[in-house]
Amino acid sequence: MEQYDFVAVGCGPYNLGLMALHESTPLKGICFEQRDQLIWHEGMLIEGMTMQTHYLFDLVTPADPTSPYSYLHYLKQAGRLQTFIIQESMVIPRQEYNRYLKWVAHQLESIHFSSRVTDVREDGDGFVVTVRTGKGEEKVHAKHVVIGTGSAPLVPDSFEKVVHTSEYLMNRDRLRTAERVVVIGSGQSAAEVYLDLLRSSDSSQTVDWVTRSDVYESLEAGKLGEEIFSLDYVEYFHALSYEARQQLSASFERFRNGVNPDTLTAVYETLYQRTADGDDQKTKLLTQIEVDQVRHVDGAYVVKGTHQYTNQDFEGKYDAVVAATGYRPVIPDWVSHLPIQWETKTEWKVQARYDLATSEPLRGKLFTHTNLEHSHGPAATNLGMAVYRNAIILNEIAGKTVYEIRHQRPFTTF
Repeated sequence: MEQYDFVAVGCGPYNLGLMALHESTPLKGICFEQRDQLIWHEGMLIEGMTMQTHYLFDLVTPADPTSPYSYLHYLKQAGRLQTFIIQESMVIPRQEYNRYLKWVAHQLESIHFSSRVTDVREDGDGFVVTVRTGKGEEKVHAKHVVIGTGSAPLVPDSFEKVVHTSEYLMNRDRLRTAERVVVIGSGQSAAEVYLDLLRSSDSSQTVDWVTRSDVYESLEAGKLGEEIFSLDYVEYFHALSYEARQQLSASFERFRNGVNPDTLTAVYETLYQRTADGDDQKTKLLTQIEVDQVRHVDGAYVVKGTHQYTNQDFEGKYDAVVAATGYRPVIPDWVSHLPIQWETKTEWKVQARYDLATSEPLRGKLFTHTNLEHSHGPAATNLGMAVYRNAIILNEIAGKTVYEIRHQRPFTTF
């Protein structure tokens, strides 16, 4: 069997960044991805929409500003660096971020697509990883495994035949022709889909947005507030008890479901301009509605819910429904026969350095990018903080410092 220092399972931005950083180390790693190419939120690559993180929070720059896999180097190679500088934007267009990811993946021979990891077994000296490809089944041996299996759309069982935001672009043409369409949910994805449908609608189409949130709240943009995305805060959060972490997580609604202020401004300006002639725009913005059920009856949808404070029933009839109901972590089936400790039935116990706690000592470690929010807080899903996480994981795998993580302390004391 081929021997590796680590095997990375799944190739989204997190493990892609890991593989890019690993290129400058003496480590021998390989990444297996079951899809035939890198696909990042293809259903939400809406024209004109941008990332919510600074362009320097790419795959590598916070850990290694000299890396050939930085976003600035991509711009240089693509002949777009000068125009990017002139436009004076601190954020990346989402479609271009996707092109950047593909550009990095194309250069890395350590990433193998159309390769599905079907099993991981501990053998006393690491892990035997079984991979299924178009050529059959093969096994490789790795001292460590890094799980980056990502997330899958989360749609309540009571929502019948709705379109999740992850598949929005694949269904956009049909949605644009629906006479009555509603977006259910909160957060950036809901806002972007609503704005896109609103901009393309005419006087004959109704476009509604229903959310259980009290208001359409903007993303936290204050500099001090953003210091929860720091190594200090991650360490503080992880050291808390599970109960304290759960309680604290409830206060992160604004970070989890807040909308980019520019997007909310664009929504408001669109509504304002389209009502300038005095006509009542055919759209409703409905807050504090807990949608309990979406039934698909005779080709139409009946949306039922309850107002959270007045207890009044809500019912709406639509021709199409888009659900912005979030995602759930994808936990591989093969983890069931590994001695992993769990904090709850669905949340595994993760150590400070991102390795899973086990009920018995293992020679190798299981690191994870997946299912981390309960253990490491809101930074778990932040693309910029993932670079630091990758540097920490590579240092742990190497058993020495291959990436110096200078501890720039935030101004806030946690």
